[in-house]
Amino acid sequence: MGEVLAVKFLEKQGFRIFHTNWRTGHKELDIIAGKGEMIHFVEVRSRSSADIVSPAQTVGKSKQRLLMAAARAYMARYRIQAEAQFDVISIIFGPGGIGDPDYTLEYIPNAFTLLL
Repeated sequence: MGEVLAVKFLEKQGFRIFHTNWRTGHKELDIIAGKGEMIHFVEVRSRSSADIVSPAQTVGKSKQRLLMAAARAYMARYRIQAEAQFDVISIIFGPGGIGDPDYTLEYIPNAFTLLL
């Protein structure tokens, strides 16, 4: 459900969605989107409550490396030469859980940078 909400948000912001849940081996990219001349690799994190750590804070260095490797594979496969950006969308669902229309969505553009 988090990815569905994230896609709707991105589309409203003028992004063009290329793929969702794109896989290469054991790596996955939640959302690949474009806006302007840039390609965006968007990691979606959701929780049913804020807990101690926000969902966005759960994208650690190890996860970032996996996302970067998957992004490189995606760009090679589709021969993309555009500038890439890694974004995170954090969603915290309301007290009713995943179907609760009361949720908080935070978009963090350029959350981390590509390590070459």
